[in-house]
Amino acid sequence: MIQTLIVGFGFSATTFHLPFLLDNPGFHITGVVSSRADDVHKVLPQAAVYADIDTALQTLSPDLTIITTPNHLHFTQAKAALEAGSHVLVEKPFTLSTADAKYLVHLAEKSQLSLCVYQNRRFDGDFLTVQQLMQSGELGNVKRVVSRFDRFRPMPRDRWRENAGPGSGIFWDLGPHLIDQCMQLFGTPEKVSGHILTLREGGQSDDAFELTFYYSDVVVTLGSSPFQAANTLRFDVQGDKGSYRKYGLDPQEDQLKAAVSLADPQWGFTSEAENGHFCDDKSCKTIPTAKGEYATFYQQLYTGLTNKTSLPATAQSVLPVIALMERASELGQQNVPFIFTPDRLK
Repeated sequence: MIQTLIVGFGFSATTFHLPFLLDNPGFHITGVVSSRADDVHKVLPQAAVYADIDTALQTLSPDLTIITTPNHLHFTQAKAALEAGSHVLVEKPFTLSTADAKYLVHLAEKSQLSLCVYQNRRFDGDFLTVQQLMQSGELGNVKRVVSRFDRFRPMPRDRWRENAGPGSGIFWDLGPHLIDQCMQLFGTPEKVSGHILTLREGGQSDDAFELTFYYSDVVVTLGSSPFQAANTLRFDVQGDKGSYRKYGLDPQEDQLKAAVSLADPQWGFTSEAENGHFCDDKSCKTIPTAKGEYATFYQQLYTGLTNKTSLPATAQSVLPVIALMERASELGQQNVPFIFTPDRLK
């Protein structure tokens, strides 16, 4: 059983991590770093609660430390956990700079410890469906892709993700998912153009972005807007044999927010009304969406840590994402459209 420390006990920890940790018998939560001890003990009555990570690491010596705190804390807290001899899982974004990301990867390798990033949307049902369609050859040679996370949130809220500060804003919130998914399919692009925007009145951080990735044989557009009240386009994948279009977001986040049991028969399944469609020059057909599998991330993590086999979303695999995001973020602060050539990290 993997003795686990959770750092942070906000929305990320309670919504995207705790349900899977409690459902998987391979993990035992021994402690939580949080200022909200009462909230922790309502859910985890046996867990020890600590005010700071250093005391928790020194007292518990956990096998695994899960970092779910605000983005600007990821580097220092992951570093502390690795230096204490713990394997580490970090919420996305991994870090806010390439230098910090490389440092942590090197530290983990030197210490012979595992370091992963919670890129859970590699297990979205619609993304898995796109992967399957591309691998089957049904689309032919893919030439054009649109991938979006649009929402209707026209008014800013008072929370760290939307207030001014390092790592805040929608680009560092949703960008890691969209960019990671794209790079899982196509690798690092040859060119990137885009614009990072603050559109909402009174907004203190960016709330929209548009990026275009240029490859030798495919062009990919990624984006997010806070003003999409209609059913949002999630994927539009166009090939020389046909195209696939899917509306609506993967259901797992909403199911987690609604505290739907992971044992529910409908867990992870997209409704028939929101299944995507494949069309060629002769006809169109509905494509059942693959089941979303966030729980698979934690099962792969458990298996990888206990058997010393492959791990999900290793920090090494996320380095190119951080390098691209850091450069785009720097250019985006100038509030004008940009274009650049990404570093080709491996």
